[in-house]
Amino acid sequence: MGCVAMLAQGDYKVTGKDYNNAKKVYIVEVGENARIDSAAVVNGSFTFKGRIAKPLFAEVHTDGGDFMGQFILEPGDIKLFGNNNFYASGTPMNDSLTALTREVAVFDKQFANGEISEEEKDRKYAEKVIPVVKRHLQDALGTRTFYFFNYYIEKFTFKDLYDRGSDQIKKIPDLKRKRDYYELTAKTEEGMMFKDFEVPYEGKIQRLSDYVGKGKYVLIDFWASWCGPCKKEIPNIIEVWNRYKDRNFVAIGIATNDKPEDTKASIKQLNIPYPQIMNNQGEASDVYGITSIPHIILFGPDGTILRRWLRGPDIMKAVEEYLGK
Repeated sequence: MGCVAMLAQGDYKVTGKDYNNAKKVYIVEVGENARIDSAAVVNGSFTFKGRIAKPLFAEVHTDGGDFMGQFILEPGDIKLFGNNNFYASGTPMNDSLTALTREVAVFDKQFANGEISEEEKDRKYAEKVIPVVKRHLQDALGTRTFYFFNYYIEKFTFKDLYDRGSDQIKKIPDLKRKRDYYELTAKTEEGMMFKDFEVPYEGKIQRLSDYVGKGKYVLIDFWASWCGPCKKEIPNIIEVWNRYKDRNFVAIGIATNDKPEDTKASIKQLNIPYPQIMNNQGEASDVYGITSIPHIILFGPDGTILRRWLRGPDIMKAVEEYLGK
């Protein structure tokens, strides 16, 4: 009978399969560009061996630069399964994350079966995930969990966890961008007074204050002619406009990162009847921390921000709530 080689303290062994026809694969720390280790792909499989001082949140790339998946690089014998969405086993942190992933997968099934709402699903995710992040805020398990499940963490908790988190958390560009976004939008949260902006077009200055804060409810739609989801929301806004335009209400489009000639063509094609602020190339979007469109906001008569991120039927519901059915 042969003997199984034992790993020395601090040593790691990472094995997995390649589905990208690569010749070589690399371990890279998430948030860093430097390669930690490399391994040749032999008969579709690879094995990394080395030593590490402390666990790291890592990912595997091919020699061609393709992303293969993420895991926690820690001492021990780690086995990677899958491609582009690894789950790992064989070491404490990886096993803990895999167990957590399987636990929360139950909520996805409950939602798919109609047993719980999407809001309830997200709440259940947060209840499972946040305690893990808090207990491991300074180690790789907390970093990996925070990154992987950050969608389910509401903005104030996200900012707190990020600010108290490990150096590795702060190295991850996606998390930093999200934290900066939350910091920016904190100034234009629901309940805050509107922030004005200026957008030049055809020798004139267009301002949000031309419409907002003048005694009417104002629905603002950040959109563009090239944005498919934006165009899907236009009929919802037109419906609201037609119902409430003769009451204390106005809708405004803010054409975003769009050529004015393309905006005008879409206005004609979609039969948009309400006014537009043209040629916003970032001036307005930056003030409201808008990184994706459509983004629809409802303002009160005095300029208070009443609702943000309105979509679909929620647009009409929000306006009805304030103006009455």
